[in-house]
Amino acid sequence: MQFGPELHTPIHHRAAGVVILNAAGDILLVREKGVPEQRQKAGLWHIPSGTVEDGENPQDTAVREAWEEAGVRVRLLRFLAAYVGRFPDGVPVLRHAWLAEVMDGSTFRPVMADEVTEVRYVPKADFDALYDAGQIRMHHTKLFYEDALRERDREKRSPLLGSDSSS
Repeated sequence: MQFGPELHTPIHHRAAGVVILNAAGDILLVREKGVPEQRQKAGLWHIPSGTVEDGENPQDTAVREAWEEAGVRVRLLRFLAAYVGRFPDGVPVLRHAWLAEVMDGSTFRPVMADEVTEVRYVPKADFDALYDAGQIRMHHTKLFYEDALRERDREKRSPLLGSDSSS
């Protein structure tokens, strides 16, 4: 056997979320209220994201979390990345993120108001300042934002598919 069980790392916790950029490249973030059992999250910012529930696929989680945490209905545009990280207790987690766009019917108010205090677009310079100040909840948020900006720049540089160059 080329790759035996000793090379397998089981990961039982999965999370999924969305990166939403406005035309200026600002990222939509939510600010944690910090529920009683998770006070260490209070005041920290992250992309709309959360735990993949039993029987749920990560794409559905990403869409659900965008609605619950940010009050936005989204359409997933493309998969950005998945990163393995750890919770503060050391338990590994696999986090997935999609680039998404906001659809009609969005309120930009958290449905889960007991978990989220604020929803807003954050410019890149402000994001960097929040990150440097330790106010971004997870390093993965920074990685996903960078992935989304690279994807947006790649799309801007690529010619439109299916465009008619003869007109």
